[in-house]
Amino acid sequence: MAVDLTDSKNATHHWYPFLKYQEECAAAGKEATVNDWMRTTGKLQDRIDFEDAKKAAEAEQAKPKAPAKTEE
Repeated sequence: MAVDLTDSKNATHHWYPFLKYQEECAAAGKEATVNDWMRTTGKLQDRIDFEDAKKAAEAEQAKPKAPAKTEE
């Protein structure tokens, strides 16, 4: 039996995986975006790691600093 690769449920090339993602999002009642799809497929891991590191650095910077001890 031949597989119909033009059907988004079976195809794995070009934009068909995204179309499948769109169908899943529509069924779940949420908006499908290319950015979210790329994040869920791991294609933006470097960007995700950068954003996590940036948030951690901002949180560290926002912490109150201990006053410096002075020698008397």
